[in-house]
Parts: sequence; structure tokens; C-alpha cells
Amino acid sequence: MKATFRTPKTYKGWIGLFSILIIVLLGSWPVIPLLNHETILFGMPILMVWSVILIFLTTGTLIVLNKMGVNE
Repeated sequence: MKATFRTPKTYKGWIGLFSILIIVLLGSWPVIPLLNHETILFGMPILMVWSVILIFLTTGTLIVLNKMGVNE
């Protein structure tokens, strides 16, 4: 089976692709060392708070993209 990458055909698709890529970059290696401190925020280390924020950010982005009709 040949693996291909299809690009979005609409502006909504491009918005969806870039928003998900931004979220992936926010949770990747360059951001993690900036937050890897012993600072406590809401009773948790700041890195754990950041991971919870990323979960909510991802879920919210997917809900917004679904309401926009990106999956159609």
C-alpha cells in the first residue's frame, strides 16, 4: 500500500491542520525544558499543570474544529 499525504482543500482544513500542529509543538521538546522547574502551581508541579492545560487545549480545539465543519 502506498502511503500518501493529502493536503487540505479548504481554508477550514488548513486552519485545522495548523491549529493541531501548533498544539503538538506546544507539547514538544523545546517547550518542556522551559517548564521543568520545581515551582508548585495549584498544588502540582508546573510541568504537570502544563500537561493538563494541553489536554484541555486539544479537546477545545477539536470541539471548535468539529463545530466549524472541518471533518466534512
